[in-house]
Amino acid sequence: MKKTILNCLAASLMLAGCSNKSADQSGYVINGSLKGISSGTIKLQSYNEDDRSSKTVDSGTVTNGTFKLQGQLDAPQMMTLTIEPGKWSFNVFVDNATVTVTADTAGAEHYDYTKYGEGKGAQLKKFTEQGSKNYDDWMAYQNDPGQKKFDPVYAELDKKFKAAGNNVDAQYKVRDQMDSVRKVQQAWQKTKIDEYITKNPSSVAGVYMFNNLYQFSSDMPVTTLEATLNKFTGEAKSSAYYKSLAASLAKLKAVQPGAVAPDFTLLKRDSSKYTLSSTRGKYTMIDFWASWCHPCRQAIPHWKSVYQKYNAKGFEIVSVSDDSKWKDWFKAMDVEKMPWTQVCDEFPIKNMPSRIGSLYMTTYIPYYVLLDKEGKILVSSGDEKKIDEKLKEVFGS
Repeated sequence: MKKTILNCLAASLMLAGCSNKSADQSGYVINGSLKGISSGTIKLQSYNEDDRSSKTVDSGTVTNGTFKLQGQLDAPQMMTLTIEPGKWSFNVFVDNATVTVTADTAGAEHYDYTKYGEGKGAQLKKFTEQGSKNYDDWMAYQNDPGQKKFDPVYAELDKKFKAAGNNVDAQYKVRDQMDSVRKVQQAWQKTKIDEYITKNPSSVAGVYMFNNLYQFSSDMPVTTLEATLNKFTGEAKSSAYYKSLAASLAKLKAVQPGAVAPDFTLLKRDSSKYTLSSTRGKYTMIDFWASWCHPCRQAIPHWKSVYQKYNAKGFEIVSVSDDSKWKDWFKAMDVEKMPWTQVCDEFPIKNMPSRIGSLYMTTYIPYYVLLDKEGKILVSSGDEKKIDEKLKEVFGS
């Protein structure tokens, strides 16, 4: 089940601005005007995609609905302006230049993330930024008719998903439809972004556009990622987005076919340790799954058949659960009764992806990685048919 699906509609509502660096200015100046907020404190916060943490870069006071922030950055970056009390927030892209922003609390989207440890707040929907070509280019991309035509399609699918209620099969049918629409949209986005980058290779707006696309393109080929990164120059390459994408590229290359699979040690049900390299000498499939993943559970009967067919010939399976609660993992194992090795992934950082899943760059489950006798990766895919084909090739039947 694609993890990205759960957040797709919320993510599609996010807006951000961009700004260009001024040759005769050494720092940034943000002049702001707020409607609906007359006083309070305002913070400029950066966001780290790697650990999902926020850092306060600057702060100031809102007086009579206005504020001014001034400082200097090493590189352009999209940031969040948060006003207290009320935790009102909206995004701007800050550079060492002067920009003017306006925001209005009318129509803000209120949320309550108390159960996630983040409290209550409101995301402003009405805001603008002036004085930035990057912001203008980003907004032109966001509001392009080719982009907007997908909005009513997603809205209709969202209605269908809600109408499905607790019917899991019906939910997944709608999610499959969402996947199909998203692939069409992402193809359009990639073409549009490529056109923009060709004309503006040093633009931070361009690398920001591509980073947004990559974050929601779980099946983007590593060759596409690398080829696109090679197009960027100048200021774009100094941005946090380029550095994040470059780090992802390095991690992806480490788990491509032909590479030795990264070794790991995880705990089994009885808390004894299992190490992947202990299966060297046998063909091994790593099965990334979870108790809450409907497609994962549906695939188990198939893998039982495959295991029975090839195990005596030198084939092993190790299932790595993405469950954060062991009781859920235990319950699923008791029901499914899988005869191969079962281990549970670890979550060293709260609300962050699992350790081994991240090591193998799994952005969705089920996901399978087939290794040869030397521990080298043969196939990595969410498609069980690709694993089946390789096993037939290996074992001859």
